Amino acid sequence: MNAITEIYQTIEHLLDSKITAYQIEKDTGISRAKIGRLKNGKNNLDNLSLETAGKLYEYAKAHLN
Repeated sequence: MNAITEIYQTIEHLLDSKITAYQIEKDTGISRAKIGRLKNGKNNLDNLSLETAGKLYEYAKAHLN
């Protein structure tokens, strides 16, 4: 598995988890609206900035599994 695929899958796992958009916002500083749009499929992971993807990936690694 390449690194990009791992990052995408990890972020998707976070978005599908029971962790609320509010909790992710509180812990990462990423807006709840953006997280909600990602959770609902209105925004695509391909359009995330590297900064946002990095924050979500690191948060997921720390809070899942």
